[in-house]
Amino acid sequence: MVILDDLNIMLGKNSESDDVLNILIRRTKTAIKHYLNSETYTDTNIEENFQDAIIVGVLSAFNIKGKERISNERFGTTSVSYRAISITDEMKDLLPCPSCNLLG
Repeated sequence: MVILDDLNIMLGKNSESDDVLNILIRRTKTAIKHYLNSETYTDTNIEENFQDAIIVGVLSAFNIKGKERISNERFGTTSVSYRAISITDEMKDLLPCPSCNLLG
């Protein structure tokens, strides 16, 4: 997988971190699919056409440290929620404009 290889090179990692990166890749592809707002884009299509945007999104998510990643926390019976992958301005520059569905 080209994206995973590129990320490992950029992060100076070896295959030990592949599981985390694969999760972030999947979540980034989902975020891109929601951003594009079109059913014509599949995971495969997104991966083939928007590799740079995926890499930017994964690097952004991977570099969030500690409390920055937590969006909600509760200490009584312990509950923690993590932020979703955000579409950054840099990612938007690498993606087509989202589709707009008009009603009426």
